[in-house]
Amino acid sequence: MQLLAQFVVNILAFLLLLAILKKFAWGTLLALIDERREKIVSEFRGIDQAKEELAGLRIDYQQRLEKIEEEARGKIQQAISEGRRIGMEIEEDARTHARATLEKVKETAAMEVAKARSELKEQVVDLAIQITHKVLQQHLDEETDRRMIEGFIQEIHTLDKEHGPTT
Repeated sequence: MQLLAQFVVNILAFLLLLAILKKFAWGTLLALIDERREKIVSEFRGIDQAKEELAGLRIDYQQRLEKIEEEARGKIQQAISEGRRIGMEIEEDARTHARATLEKVKETAAMEVAKARSELKEQVVDLAIQITHKVLQQHLDEETDRRMIEGFIQEIHTLDKEHGPTT
């Protein structure tokens, strides 16, 4: 019996405690729980909103990155084109310079050839004068004439070999 009495006392104490809690604390506890639930829901909404903003920023970042890459490719192509243009200008300048140098070399060579021909003609004239002078000073016979002419021809061949052909 005593057990039953203690059990009944415990039940009555529990019911009394439950009534007191319901009267004074139950509303406050439910308000705290509701407030906590609202806070959690609000945080989840904030997280979802942050995810959406992050996705929007990611898309904006991708678009900007693509635009920057496109601009970079354009600038690289422009630099390549400019480099090719400058290379072509340098090449054309080099060709022009080479042509001018070649023309100067040709002119110099032509002047040297003309000078050499002139000198050769002068030497031939001097040689002819010397031979004529020798011929006039000596009394010639056929043997002497032949030797002088052969010597003259030999001198012309020697000069011709030294200075090249006269034509």
